[in-house]
Amino acid sequence: MSQHDEDPTIYNGHFEVEVLIDRPVQQVWKAFLDIGSWVTSHDIETLHGTPGTVGSITRVSFKKAKEQGVPLPHYHYCKLIKVVPEQQWILKTYSEEGGSYGMQMTAFDDGRLIAAGSQTRATFNIFAEIRSEAVAKDPSAMNLDVSREGMLKNLQNLKRMVESR
Repeated sequence: MSQHDEDPTIYNGHFEVEVLIDRPVQQVWKAFLDIGSWVTSHDIETLHGTPGTVGSITRVSFKKAKEQGVPLPHYHYCKLIKVVPEQQWILKTYSEEGGSYGMQMTAFDDGRLIAAGSQTRATFNIFAEIRSEAVAKDPSAMNLDVSREGMLKNLQNLKRMVESR
């Protein structure tokens, strides 16, 4: 590591997951924007603004945090910073002051819908920076595999929900 490298307590990560939904974008968008209707891995509570509008803020609580022994607090925040109807939303995700889950995190979640004929490709990307002393002690301990698998299950929930209508 050089003197110009980042602090060793910082982990940078990214993942992308997607599903193909057998409905056109126009039938998927409303549910896709209502993130709390298909994300079942977390409880989502609106704290500020109107859900689905730029500037709205939610508190997002990981349901299995306590049983997995994750440090308090068991929640983080998401602020909707961009909406392009029937195409994209972007959330800024960040920790509670002092940290969430034993770490400081900032991430950008990019949700996109892409028309594929009469189907829709729903994609979720996350770009995260996590600061934790655990990263400096064991860099291999930090990865986004659990989050990736959870979000893939959530997108599969969206698919089932939309296709069952």
